Amino acid sequence: MFKHNKYTSTYNKITSSAKQRIIEGYTERHHIIPQSLGGSNDKDNLVELTAREHFICHWLLIKMVDGESRGKMLYALQGMKAQNKFQERYSTKITARVYEKYRIEHAENHSKTMKGRPAWNKGRKLEGEELEKSRERTKNRKTPSPETKAAAIAARVAKTTGQKRSDQFKLSQSLRFKGVAKGPMSEEQKEARSITMRGKPKSKDSVIKRQETLKRQAADGKHHSTIILECPHCGTKMQKILYGRWHGDKCKLKEAK
Repeated sequence: MFKHNKYTSTYNKITSSAKQRIIEGYTERHHIIPQSLGGSNDKDNLVELTAREHFICHWLLIKMVDGESRGKMLYALQGMKAQNKFQERYSTKITARVYEKYRIEHAENHSKTMKGRPAWNKGRKLEGEELEKSRERTKNRKTPSPETKAAAIAARVAKTTGQKRSDQFKLSQSLRFKGVAKGPMSEEQKEARSITMRGKPKSKDSVIKRQETLKRQAADGKHHSTIILECPHCGTKMQKILYGRWHGDKCKLKEAK
C-alpha cells in the first residue's frame, strides 16, 4: 500500500515509538493505516500521538501514496486545521511554499472529486432558525447603485470580448435558450445591431435556415403575407406587411377624427 521511501520509514518510526511509550498530557488518536485507505478501528491500528506528531504523520502520508489515495490524504491534511473542544491544534511553522504547493494540489483534487455532483443545498428551503439567521445576515446588505452595476457589466463584457467559444459550449448555450421568450429590443439595441450587421454577407447555412423558417411560418399561417389585419379607423383589411404603412396609427381617417 505504502511506497518504500524515506517518508514511509520516518512514518513507521514515529508510530512504532508511540506504541511503546506512555505519554501524559494532550494526545490525539491516529489510524496507522487511514480509514479512507481501508484501515480499521482495531487496537493494533490505533496510536496516541502528540498534536505535532499527528500533523507530521499526515504530512508524510501524502508522500507515501499515489493516485486516488494521495487525493484522500490531501483531504486528511486539510482536516488537520479543524479545532474544537475535542482538538487543540497547534500553530505549525509551515512555510508559505509548502502550504501553497499542497493547497493548489488539494484544490485541483477537490475540483475533480466534486465535478458533476449536485450542490448539497440545491432545492433545499431554509426554515425556522436557519431562515432567521439568513435574514439577519442579509438585511443590512446594501443594494449596489446603478453606476456600480454598470461598471460591473462593462468589466464582464471587457473580460469576455474576443474570447473564442468551443463548439460544445455553443451547442449547450443554444439548447439552454431554445424556447425561452426574449424581451423586445430597445431602439438603441436595434440601431447597434443594424450597424454591426450592415454590409455583412449572410452565410449559406443562415440563408437555408431562414428559408425553412419562412416556409414553416407560411404553413402555420403565421407569416406576414398570410396575416390579415383590419384598420380600426377606416375598416380596410390588408396584409400585415403593408398595414403599418398607411393604416393603424398612420391612417388618414384617424387624423381627420
